[in-house]
Amino acid sequence: MKLILLIYKASLEERINQILKLCKIEGYTKLPRVYGAGKTSGPRLGTHSWPGENSLLFLVGDKETKEGFLKEVRKLKDTLKKGGLKAFVLEVEEVI
Repeated sequence: MKLILLIYKASLEERINQILKLCKIEGYTKLPRVYGAGKTSGPRLGTHSWPGENSLLFLVGDKETKEGFLKEVRKLKDTLKKGGLKAFVLEVEEVI
């Protein structure tokens, strides 16, 4: 099993929801308002100086789910001009 952490700018919410639906993913956890800074996208801190917000999606799936989801995320990322989308994949040792 794999854990996918997807951090994306809030304006991509609808496109991420479309990917979840396309990949038939029904189980996930979403944190709709997170802040931070990245090397390619710059700070999104929800302030006047650094406007913007990110969302964070947690998703656990098997190899097929992971590959299908990441394929669609890569397609979306290729359309973006400047950052705003980052995925991390981690091994899941146990689910209780």
